[in-house]
Amino acid sequence: MKPQKFGPLPVLGLTLAAGLAGFILRMLMLSLGYDQLGVQISGHWTYISLWALSLVTLAGLAFLSTGMGNRRSAAENLPASLPAAIGSGIAGGLLFVQCLIELLGQLEPLDIFDLVVRVLGLVAGGLIVFGGYLRRTGRASAPAGMAITLFFALRLVSQFRGWSSDPMLGDYGFSLLACICTMLAAYYLAGFPLNEGRRRLCIFFSMAAVFFSCICLADPEGWIMSLSVILWLLTGGCTLSRPRPPRRRPGNLPVEENHD
Repeated sequence: MKPQKFGPLPVLGLTLAAGLAGFILRMLMLSLGYDQLGVQISGHWTYISLWALSLVTLAGLAFLSTGMGNRRSAAENLPASLPAAIGSGIAGGLLFVQCLIELLGQLEPLDIFDLVVRVLGLVAGGLIVFGGYLRRTGRASAPAGMAITLFFALRLVSQFRGWSSDPMLGDYGFSLLACICTMLAAYYLAGFPLNEGRRRLCIFFSMAAVFFSCICLADPEGWIMSLSVILWLLTGGCTLSRPRPPRRRPGNLPVEENHD
């Protein structure tokens, strides 16, 4: 087993500091980076700065993630945690509210695909709450994780159908990256209950999703979804803590754990 070199502070510090800077830059971009007709100003410093910040942050997260160990089981990566239970409960509720708003608040009827995605989002919100309930005692559900992953994958397709007609990447580029990273974070989280988790990849995509979601908090639409993702992955995602040292008998001999 590869040892964990870094604790939670470097990863959380980079993610949250970069997320705050990205949020401020996005706010400035929305107020300064568009002309009076709502057209993005090409090469505006806020837009360039956001992409530069994103590249530096992703590089830093990639470096830190390689030193977070490679433990694979749910017990080691999704331990019992009251904050995880509370955070997941709030995050699932916010996701449910966002999908309900999208389901009932449309002026035009949704097509069948978008309707299915929104309904599945209501289910996914409930499953995240259920996952929080399980985390109180250190349990996790593989089917629930797979259903949540399916929702985020289908939501990515649904969102991109609208974004693809917009020629201005600055309108949706960071939301697109947030959707992709959230889907991949959910996918790798779903592997832990099967004891097939990929810890380093899960941490990288989870923190990348948090970073891009912090940027998207500045957008007038979809901020509830962004807040839901941030709370879920920061509290109910893969633990960043170091593994507990093995118990030892007198004479400094390790105690063998019974995994039956």
